[in-house]
Amino acid sequence: MSELPAGQVTVADLYREMITMRNLVGEVVTGMRLAEERHANDTAIHADQEKRIRRLEQGWLKVAGAAAAVSVLVSLVTAWLAIRVR
Repeated sequence: MSELPAGQVTVADLYREMITMRNLVGEVVTGMRLAEERHANDTAIHADQEKRIRRLEQGWLKVAGAAAAVSVLVSLVTAWLAIRVR
């Protein structure tokens, strides 16, 4: 077989390059699928955490509301007693 001049490419060279590119594209696609799965899991976890935070906030707001109501009630009773004692 004769030597190829510098810079010439054979069909075999092109085939090897295409196989390499196909493998690289396959790795990229696999990586993208894994990233999408992680994102979906992260989104679900985030949504669950948001629900829990909202429930905790609602609970604290109920406690704060009850404390405010008791405070007003105690103030009214104290004022009433102060008037009755005089």
